[in-house]
Amino acid sequence: MRARAREPGGGAPASGAVTPRLALVAVLLALGGCAGYSDSFDPIAASLAEQRYDRALEALERRPPARRDQVLYLLDRGMLLRMNRDFAGSNQALEAAQARIAELYGKSVSEESLAFVINDATRSYVGEEHEQVLMHLYKALNYLDLGARDEARVEALQVDVRLREFGEKVGYAEDAFARYLTGIIYEDRGEWSDAMIAYRKAYDGYRKYRADYAVDIPQFLKQDLLRLASRQGLRQELARYQKEFALDRWMSLDELRAQGELIFILHAGLAPIKREHAVTLPDPQSGHLVRISLPYYESRPADVARARLTVGGAEVATALVEDVEAIARKSLAAKMPAISARAAARAVVKSQLARAAREGGRGGGDRDNALAAIVLGLGVEVASLLTERADTRGWLTLPHDIQLARLPLPPGSHKIKVDLLDRNDQVVAVREYADVVIRRGRKTFISQHWISPRPYTWRTP
Repeated sequence: MRARAREPGGGAPASGAVTPRLALVAVLLALGGCAGYSDSFDPIAASLAEQRYDRALEALERRPPARRDQVLYLLDRGMLLRMNRDFAGSNQALEAAQARIAELYGKSVSEESLAFVINDATRSYVGEEHEQVLMHLYKALNYLDLGARDEARVEALQVDVRLREFGEKVGYAEDAFARYLTGIIYEDRGEWSDAMIAYRKAYDGYRKYRADYAVDIPQFLKQDLLRLASRQGLRQELARYQKEFALDRWMSLDELRAQGELIFILHAGLAPIKREHAVTLPDPQSGHLVRISLPYYESRPADVARARLTVGGAEVATALVEDVEAIARKSLAAKMPAISARAAARAVVKSQLARAAREGGRGGGDRDNALAAIVLGLGVEVASLLTERADTRGWLTLPHDIQLARLPLPPGSHKIKVDLLDRNDQVVAVREYADVVIRRGRKTFISQHWISPRPYTWRTP
């Protein structure tokens, strides 16, 4: 009696157990087949290469993001709005990204569990450390373009807060250009002590940049340190800078403030894009196939190496102040041990799941159940392979690098000619700005994004 009672009762639960597992396999397969955020960026990149920032924005807005990619969408939207010179709209998008990042810092346990079983890309993206700092930097630049200098100062303070938060993190402890821009903002406001502190931090940052990214201390910053150290009466510090920089002449603060100053910032090319490198091999213990997928960066090098500004008889070239690609690569390299360890642990878990699913129906004498378990095990194994994907997400509209030039000019209206040069100093393109107003004792900011590989001349009205 018990044997007969067990057969119908045993068969049904076994079949019932297989059904939800098969449903899980279907979910895993669906997740594995989903394209990553960066996989569909090509139409946007093509429009950017044609300097059609409006079309790039339209292409982005045609593809609503998954909720886990919302921060990325807002960051890219903010940058594309900026390229379209909608600085207020850009800051609205970046503010929304900032708010969403704050919400996500308390990550849910279920999201972490899903990432452990499926892949890292199932987690909500909060931005790399350097991306979060650059988010505040671009908000500050937007405010400067809007003439809202008090708001730009607030973002400068946020940069300092963010960098202190990240100060102990491996791979990203400082952002020299963010510090430098902060110093420029303070100096423009006449806050000499704060400007000097920021310039010192930029100086320390660039000394690290020289070792980590082969980016030297910009000549403009050397002049700033000498000027402010002299203004603040820091004689020993001034003497140290003079000796280190081998400079004994610079424009004093009074001389500079009797004029105005043009600050030109070039955002060249596009930051590297993450791709996936995957290896599939048999697990020696279980015999099941396992897959390890890791991210790597693919370069999108800029065709412009520097810019040359000509104003009347004055000429100045830009200096590299931020190598975004180098920073991104170093950040990823610092995180690769942890990424690799998670991928290896996930492969073990997936192999165990496939083995458990395949063996779950064995031993009960029910051929149908055993066959279903074998099919289920195979399904889990296939799903495990398909769902193992590297997290290739990143802020794709960041520039490859950022360059800066500072040029003192007499007050009045000026015509600015900008020659964009390649690595052989050949002109790639020319940009002309008419009626740029320079005010006595103030700084005028101009930003230029450049991505297109095709040389031609274009002008602003």
